[in-house]
Amino acid sequence: MQLTSSPHQPWLLASFFRSKKMKKRSRGLLAICIVLFFIALSSYLTNPFTKFSAVQEAFSTTVNSSNQIVMTRDTHLFIRTSIFYRSFSAIKTLYHIFGNVYQGDKSTKSSQLTEIIQEIHQKRFDPENLFLISGDHFSSLYIRSLGIFYASLLDPRTALNEIDWLNRQKIYLQTTAYALEVFSQSSFLSTTIVPVGVRSVSLLNIYSPPSDSLFSLLYALRVMQTSEDLLNIYPFESNSSPKLQTSQAAQILLFEYQDTLLRHYQNYIASTVDPSTDLIKKNILLSGTKDITKRESAFYDNVILWKTQQLAQQLGIVPVDQDRLNALKKRILKTYWLSNEGYFLEDQSMAARDQGYYSSDWLIVLQTGFLSPQNPEERFYFEESVSYIQQNKLDQPFGLRYQLTNRAERVYPLVQLFLPEYGGTTIWSNWGMEYIKLLMLLHKETGNANYLETAKRQLQSYSDNIVKYHCYPEVYDSSGKMLRNFFYKSVCQTGWVVSYEQAVKMVE
Repeated sequence: MQLTSSPHQPWLLASFFRSKKMKKRSRGLLAICIVLFFIALSSYLTNPFTKFSAVQEAFSTTVNSSNQIVMTRDTHLFIRTSIFYRSFSAIKTLYHIFGNVYQGDKSTKSSQLTEIIQEIHQKRFDPENLFLISGDHFSSLYIRSLGIFYASLLDPRTALNEIDWLNRQKIYLQTTAYALEVFSQSSFLSTTIVPVGVRSVSLLNIYSPPSDSLFSLLYALRVMQTSEDLLNIYPFESNSSPKLQTSQAAQILLFEYQDTLLRHYQNYIASTVDPSTDLIKKNILLSGTKDITKRESAFYDNVILWKTQQLAQQLGIVPVDQDRLNALKKRILKTYWLSNEGYFLEDQSMAARDQGYYSSDWLIVLQTGFLSPQNPEERFYFEESVSYIQQNKLDQPFGLRYQLTNRAERVYPLVQLFLPEYGGTTIWSNWGMEYIKLLMLLHKETGNANYLETAKRQLQSYSDNIVKYHCYPEVYDSSGKMLRNFFYKSVCQTGWVVSYEQAVKMVE
């Protein structure tokens, strides 16, 4: 067709090309909407905690005539390793985190302290759930929950009643079995197991390979057989202390997966330990509770290394070698304790050594029994560290912040962009509870009333917040408000409340 000269011709041409651009944009927008719809639908169907989830139950539990919990395998699990499934697991995880910010109120219906706690227990520790999660936007299994955030779940002294105690044991057992079954098929451990199908999972590392996954599996097998460690680390009297009903099932799991655990133990030691120092290598990055931060041979990771070796020996996975454990402990203390400053150095990076970086996850020494306030030779480590915390107001308005400043340059890019304070100046309830428990133990050993009064004030702040928010928040901003911005909202109904209940018992 031949175009003839016309005063309207430029307008017609512009309109023609503009129309083509609009159609192109419309097609692009439609494609984006289809992709987002697919992600939303797939994420919903593969979320074990949605009403119409397609994910099948892996293990179920009943109580036998001997009053022991017996576990049944309901289905076989399959690991998906293709780039499609690995990408989907990462996208799905981000989708749930971001979506949680805009999905409305997650608080309990109850408004009284005791009732709020009971409601959280019913939601988080329902044995009909596939496995334990922190809550809200978490639909994947973070293995460290077994050994860190839910380390006190099987403390019999904090059981609300018989049903609560039974449910807690069941869900903890089912979660451990789920993780062991998955890792029996894998040549490596991960920080996270993500359901991606009816019986399929994908392994995801957030943000690096795990520091504490193996430790948490071994801890779970130990604590399901005996309450000895919990009773020794956190000594307090209780009117009620029901018996463990998981010991036989835990022994069966240990027998069934012993080869798997030995294989992963050997891989863990070979891949993380520097044979010249017996400490964690400086040239690798590991994910622990402070997984958002890049650290070189962190103090936390080395304490976890010591505890992993101790647990492996206690469970009979490797031969007992107490001399090796003692030597490693001395080396860790010598390397990381800053006697002039009165706290443990965060890691072995040049920046940490030059600037004396501190991090509140040093409290892992209490939780693991690496050090004990009851030991006169070790008590000063705790007293000095508490003094540092209080002098620098890391426990204000209540505890506990990780550090004084964000140090955003050490944070992974995604977190640095959207929430740089997440592993910095924010207040974490998990470490806040360990801090309160430590204060109580120091009061008991020293008779210093200041420790008791501080513990009471700290605990009261948490009690007030439970009532204020109608839930037990995971993390607060530096001013003491439940953390929330455009990209992240703190878990509200987190089952970590069991650690708060343990602290309450100690103060009482």
